[in-house]
Amino acid sequence: MQIRCLFLLILLVSAISCSPRRRGIRVVAVNKDGLFPDRVQSSLESALKWFENAVLVHDSYSDYVVDYVGKYVPGYQEPFAGRVTIQTPNKAFSLEILSDEFKTFFEYSDVVVFIRAKSFGCGTQPQAFGGSMRPKSPRLRASIPKLAFMEYCYNRVSDTFSYFDLFRHEILHSLGYGVFEPEDSAMTVTEEKYQWKNEDGTESTATRYFFNTSQVALNEVKNYFGCDSDNLKGVESDGGGMHLNEYIFQNELMTPTLAEKNYFSYISAAILENIYTGNAQWYMVNRTFIGPEADAYNFGKGFGCSWLLNSCYEFLEGRKNDNVPRPAPFCLEDSVQKCFKKSENELIAFSCELRDSGAADNNIPRPLNTKYNVPSTRYCPIYPNYFENSKYELVDCQHQK
Repeated sequence: MQIRCLFLLILLVSAISCSPRRRGIRVVAVNKDGLFPDRVQSSLESALKWFENAVLVHDSYSDYVVDYVGKYVPGYQEPFAGRVTIQTPNKAFSLEILSDEFKTFFEYSDVVVFIRAKSFGCGTQPQAFGGSMRPKSPRLRASIPKLAFMEYCYNRVSDTFSYFDLFRHEILHSLGYGVFEPEDSAMTVTEEKYQWKNEDGTESTATRYFFNTSQVALNEVKNYFGCDSDNLKGVESDGGGMHLNEYIFQNELMTPTLAEKNYFSYISAAILENIYTGNAQWYMVNRTFIGPEADAYNFGKGFGCSWLLNSCYEFLEGRKNDNVPRPAPFCLEDSVQKCFKKSENELIAFSCELRDSGAADNNIPRPLNTKYNVPSTRYCPIYPNYFENSKYELVDCQHQK
């Protein structure tokens, strides 16, 4: 029964809100190629269940019609017909894509992710690419984007990789994370130049890029890192503006590279909530549900403004002057090579003195006088891929087996 909020209701002892209540978002996946291998498929189901609990939306009428699938969704366009596998947060089943049952299923869902095999550029590692098919119609653009896609690389299944995090990451892009322009952006600066101090004291001109997001998200960054400086212009992103910056945020879920364990933070929650067009906010993040995970994210917490605004060498020098030890994943000063003790008989060696190709994400050139040669760490004394093995004990490599 609908409750209308009348003036006389203020006389009631219990207040009743006039705003409609939100419910868990209904994100489902459709796969023309059937089920994934068991470990991957169960991770997809768990990811969809996570969204149902983590992201809240209002009940609203959608102008998306099932005919759009055959017209616009790559891999599912007409004359494609046949059975498809459907994964919900609770079960998997199959339907004829042209059936009335599929139409009912489509209309009931908030976001439908259509999966297809990625045809090139896969390599050997688990990989996927997700996004949303945003229509040109202003009427449709003002509602939650219902048509989403995910290209998936059908590589050999890894026993350790977090497919759960991979699916969460890509589906967040399907909801608009890093893809859509937000409704209420406070950003007036999308990038800025600054001076990066190298190991030998020389300086290079660097570039930092910012998310187009709200002041709320920037405040989350300031609060997390402990930096209240007005010199911090925004939330640092990768060059394309789709992800949180890998160097700054490391194993946060929405950085470009996934670690073994990744965390959805309050920063990403604020970014997601700011993504909408029209007059009504699309998503609200259930902070009670995500709280344990967001609170467990701790890379860089309390690092201060120096981490966000200066080079790693200035950051480390400041900590040294304050007699504060180097934090993980920075190399220890007494040795550039350490080992993770995977078992009594197996050590995994790590070295900061690796050499790698590519370019640094902030566009600094490779320094001339440095022993740290990994562009993805901005040529800093940081163990590459540290978080993939950080669950193991860090020991001297001469450790007796």
